[in-house]
Amino acid sequence: MTEARPVVKWPGGKGQLLDRLEPLFPRKFNRYIEPFAGAGAVFFRLHNLGLIGANPRVRKSPAIVNDLNAELMNVYCVVRDQVDDLIEELARHQAHIGDEAYYYYIRNLDREPGFVRSSPVTSAARTIFLNKTGYNGLYRVNAGGLFNVPFGQHKKPTVLDQPLLHVVSRALQRVELMSSDFAWPLRQARKHDFVYIDPPYQPLSRTANFVAYTAGGFGWEQQERLAEWIGRLAKRGCYVLINNADTLEIRALYEAVFKGRAVDFKLQSFETARSINREGKNRRGAQELTVWNY
Repeated sequence: MTEARPVVKWPGGKGQLLDRLEPLFPRKFNRYIEPFAGAGAVFFRLHNLGLIGANPRVRKSPAIVNDLNAELMNVYCVVRDQVDDLIEELARHQAHIGDEAYYYYIRNLDREPGFVRSSPVTSAARTIFLNKTGYNGLYRVNAGGLFNVPFGQHKKPTVLDQPLLHVVSRALQRVELMSSDFAWPLRQARKHDFVYIDPPYQPLSRTANFVAYTAGGFGWEQQERLAEWIGRLAKRGCYVLINNADTLEIRALYEAVFKGRAVDFKLQSFETARSINREGKNRRGAQELTVWNY
């Protein structure tokens, strides 16, 4: 049986960490809220475990899933609301697998004046096609916001996975999908909601640049602003689970947030591979920090 999982590969995805994170998930909560969703690996694992929407008293949407990348969230909106139209569009792309000229034709559509008027379905199919057939499954745009990943030498990429798309579409029904600043979904969090926070990580060296992690930048001021929100969530009685880089600054930031709270916070450090670098030899292990308050 096909289980729900991300339909695209995304930088910073938590697929490799799910087995380690799963024992930390609260088993009972009201709504699930994720302000930095990426491809949604954590949401889909919670769904497969039957934890999303398990509380019958929750009348509103059982989950709020947000990411600042509007192109990514359009993919999931289309999968949720127009999955049959998306399948039809992806079938056209599937027929051109291995055609390098076709890849660059589709990739360069965002250079055309009329691209912004593309339908949501057309845009979502293009995103999935480029993600599945571009080099190493990367998502990367240049300073002008134009997709610039080269053609990938995949043997048999699956652009159209019809069973998965149907499963994911069902998983997303009644889920509120947003593309906004992280504060907007957090404003809706209430007592006993489960909030998973996985922001762009603090760079591990003082010379590193936050812009390398996200086009809009996520500097220390943003980390502090997020920490203030985490303090508000804890005060409201939310279950909060956080991932970030394990640095002295991040530890001090979260220790200050949870200091004096009725419920003690917990920290766990672990080593994981970073996959930001294009070349595998440069993907060094790094210490990451998990923090939770329940």
